[in-house]
Amino acid sequence: MRRVCCLLVCLVLAACATPRIVVLSDPLDAREHNDLGGSYEAAGQLDLALKSYAAAAAKDRSWDQPLINLGNVYAAQGDWEQARESFRQALKRNPDNPEAMNNLAYALASLEKPREALEWSARAVIAEPGNPLFRATMALALAESGERDKALALLDETLQILPPGDPLHEEIVALRERIATEFF
Repeated sequence: MRRVCCLLVCLVLAACATPRIVVLSDPLDAREHNDLGGSYEAAGQLDLALKSYAAAAAKDRSWDQPLINLGNVYAAQGDWEQARESFRQALKRNPDNPEAMNNLAYALASLEKPREALEWSARAVIAEPGNPLFRATMALALAESGERDKALALLDETLQILPPGDPLHEEIVALRERIATEFF
């Protein structure tokens, strides 16, 4: 009887030690990962946002928006090199996306590459001429390129078409003041 109990215990222990293959499956699709990244970003959990956007970009290799969102988080962290790379990858997926063009231009301006920033911002403004954010990025690129007067004129024109109650109005006024005082 003792031998049977010992054998039984050994068999139970051996069964516990048998390697098992576990297949993990991610139930979220690319859009759900992207939305989850947006929630994390809004909550200030940027590391989790980066992971969710990267998962979304990997799940749908034709969709550019997760890469733009990824670049925006890198930009918010001040990692302009990674932001630039994410925006470039987004443009490989969709070469006509003006948001990616604009954000790449802003990253390039932040990396002190004004000529290239000006090229990309001009493309974004051509695609969406009335977009005040794109115009502000172009003004920054113009100022960085030494064309301060053109930058100020573009911002003045943008302020005339932007209602004073618009939240962007104050940001563009601040950018205009910065360009007027910092770029000689």
